[in-house]
Formats: sequence, C-alpha cells, structure tokens
Amino acid sequence: MNYTCPVCGFHGLTEPAYDKQGHHSYEICPCCGFQFGFDDYEMQREDGSYLEPSESIIAYRKNWLADGAVIFSPDSFPKHQQKANRVLKQQLLEQLKQINVHDLPS
Repeated sequence: MNYTCPVCGFHGLTEPAYDKQGHHSYEICPCCGFQFGFDDYEMQREDGSYLEPSESIIAYRKNWLADGAVIFSPDSFPKHQQKANRVLKQQLLEQLKQINVHDLPS
C-alpha cells in the first residue's frame, strides 16, 4: 500500500508520514525529499525560533516549488512523469490536488 506525501502529494510513501498519535515515520519522500521527523522540526524562522510541523511543511513545499520541483530520487519516481529530474507540470498539478493545493506559485 502506498501513502501520500503531505508536502508534495506524491502517492508513493511506504508508510504514513505520521501515525494516528502524530509520530513521524522518518521516511524521505522520493519526490520532494522531505524527511518526516527531521525537516518538519528543523526549519527555523528568521528570529531563530522553529516552525511548527504544519508551518514547516508549507515552507518546504513553497521552496521546493520555487526551485522547480526537482525530484529527490529520480530512479524512484515514474519516468513518464518527469523530465530532466523535475516533476512534469501536469503531474505536479495532479499531485498537489491530492493535498488540496490547487495553484502553483507564479
């Protein structure tokens, strides 16, 4: 069974990013490279304080999209859904819909 990444919408995680108690899996998404239990607690604000997990997911997604949606592990991502190690735009839009993100940044 595959699970959906809450950062990029890729349906290819081997376990849920978070269990029902909120514990993280430590899995790294092969699409966006977000590691649950690491990246969600490591992002800092400019004032030095740390982001809450949901804030860090949004911030990571924003940066990943701004950098061109580079695939973290191209060999683990369907070849027909990528070009030059980036998620094809149509595929990216479909993935983001899975997590209720409906617009790409300009």
